[in-house]
Amino acid sequence: MSIITGNWKLDLLIGIITLIYFYLKRTYSYWERRGFASLPGASLLFGHFRATFAQKESVGHFFNRVYRGTNEPFLGVYGFLKPMLLIKDPELVRTVLIKDFAHFPDRGVHCNEEYDPLSAHLFALSGQRWKELRVKLSPTFTSGKLKAMFPTLLECGATLQNYLEKVVEKDELLDVCEISARHSTNVIASVAFGIDVDTISEPNHEFRENGRRIFAASFWNAIRFFLKFISPNLMSLLRIKSVDNEVEDFIKAIVKSSIECREKNNVVRKDFFQLLIQLRNSGSVKSDDEWDTVIKADENQKTLTLNEILAQTFVFFAAGFETSSTTLSYCLYELAKNPDIQERVRDEIYRVLEEHDSKLSYESVSDMKYLEKCIDETLRKYPVLPFLNRTCVKEWLIPGTDKVIEKGTEVFISALGLQRDSKFYQEPDRFNPDRLNEESGKNLVNKPMLTFGDGPRNCIGMRLGKMQTKVGLVLMLQKFKYD
Repeated sequence: MSIITGNWKLDLLIGIITLIYFYLKRTYSYWERRGFASLPGASLLFGHFRATFAQKESVGHFFNRVYRGTNEPFLGVYGFLKPMLLIKDPELVRTVLIKDFAHFPDRGVHCNEEYDPLSAHLFALSGQRWKELRVKLSPTFTSGKLKAMFPTLLECGATLQNYLEKVVEKDELLDVCEISARHSTNVIASVAFGIDVDTISEPNHEFRENGRRIFAASFWNAIRFFLKFISPNLMSLLRIKSVDNEVEDFIKAIVKSSIECREKNNVVRKDFFQLLIQLRNSGSVKSDDEWDTVIKADENQKTLTLNEILAQTFVFFAAGFETSSTTLSYCLYELAKNPDIQERVRDEIYRVLEEHDSKLSYESVSDMKYLEKCIDETLRKYPVLPFLNRTCVKEWLIPGTDKVIEKGTEVFISALGLQRDSKFYQEPDRFNPDRLNEESGKNLVNKPMLTFGDGPRNCIGMRLGKMQTKVGLVLMLQKFKYD
């Protein structure tokens, strides 16, 4: 009897393994069965992302490699148990991001407010919740609001300038990456949380430490980033959070204490956090010259929950800190390699400041057009997010073909591949700000620029990020005195 039972169990096991095998084979033949060109070599477990999962290749470099390795306008690839489509043709890219946005309104990244409140931010939200929050937050980044926040950037800049003067006096080497990260941390802490910190003098300050934790090259961070974009459902199934518990606890504590302080003491400060409090209490952002808000004691009357504020503040901290610091570092690197370009930038800074009575202001920084071209060229060569992704929410016929994309299919775009393609940019690996004009970024087909995305889901904080980077560059390239 025991022998029969053992054989039965063995047969069952073999049957289960066989079913799993054929399920995987069918899953990883999806594109071939639908007549699409596809990337060969998918493994039965990780699809084409085995090297990425093993931390041997980033997701961005994977899509760039695939982009460079095919002449197809679109190519099927496989993630973890699901098909994905890489779109290479810039006309199709424009169609997905702009013209047929109704088919691709969501990013399809991890978002689960139930157990991971920091994940429910504007970048990750989908559907109607994203649309409503985007409408609410858009007025927080008007030119008037940015102009009002500019003095905060200067206050943070004074700390950086004092540090640089000491480095010059002592003739010390400067770790540009680290000092850029510390300066960006100061700015984000002040603008996003309304808290003045000095991580330049205190490199182990809790803000800097938590910034390091978010982007540390650790095993768990690699898993998080991989699953967030490639298999968000698995991330929710395994209940993996966007960040370590220490980072989540830090964000929660800072946000709660800042809200309590401002609402109890009627503190008004011209920063992003103040605008979130306006939204929370009144449901909308006031005009550019109005920063105060009526405090509502009843939590049920407030239009933003505490978790919503936590999530938006977190993404502002994480995205704003990393994007600005890396762009600042790469731009300084390219200027150091190209002293003639650096000299042109410096000459422009002198000239513009002289035209504005030697004052560094919102207007004077806005007038530094060549400096902005240098930033744009840096972002072309080194896009902060090297790929974009969208989820198809309703069946889509690829224009000019008989190929249909089914609902639920993930579509990816290689920003790094497009922006370093010699078909669109002559000598794409050369740093040449003169290649960019005022129309760059508007013409997605002839000169694709996807640094801040495009269409309705482009980066909402683009202008603030560029302004922050411009101020940092001016401080590091030009000495001046504050009035």
